[in-house]
Amino acid sequence: MRDLAIKVKAYAGYKAEERPLAFTLEGKEYRIEEVLDTSVEERAGRRLTSFCVRTDAEGGVFKIYCCGEEGDWYLER
Repeated sequence: MRDLAIKVKAYAGYKAEERPLAFTLEGKEYRIEEVLDTSVEERAGRRLTSFCVRTDAEGGVFKIYCCGEEGDWYLER
């Protein structure tokens, strides 16, 4: 099963795309209330920055990640 491409609104400080603020999945926007964990990993030769986030949706905890080189965001299934 492949991860889903998503659109993310992110805070950008001195580095681009530092912290996600909200993401859109299947036409619905989820506002991120808390970043529970952040990690950086290598997958298939690509550097990924992962965020485990709690959203405004009831019980909504998701793992999303950004591919550093491309800047594309995905929801991990």
